[in-house]
Amino acid sequence: MINTRMMYLRPGNLFKDFLIEDGSQKVNAFGRPKEGYDRENIRMLCGCLADASLSDRERWKQLDHSITHTIVQAGKPLAGEEDKLILGEKVYIIHGVNDCDGLGITTIYYVEERSDVK
Repeated sequence: MINTRMMYLRPGNLFKDFLIEDGSQKVNAFGRPKEGYDRENIRMLCGCLADASLSDRERWKQLDHSITHTIVQAGKPLAGEEDKLILGEKVYIIHGVNDCDGLGITTIYYVEERSDVK
């Protein structure tokens, strides 16, 4: 259980339900890898969405990934890198997962909001 008395939550930064679509790599007819998503085994993730800090953006830019947001979830990771998180009309691609200290108490997802992926 998260102690909300210790956190400052603004309206709109409350916990939201995201749909998780697992990223899968398939091979097309020409034998080339093709990115896809598993739309049959959709799961839910409840997390708090926030803009990524400037230092996080710079750190991920050095790794050739641009991130726009972070999503914080209570508990151990439910999604992995390259999975897609859907919140209404918005789509987020996960570039990194941080299971804080490996204790399974809190997970931070580093995501990029994408408008070209449906």
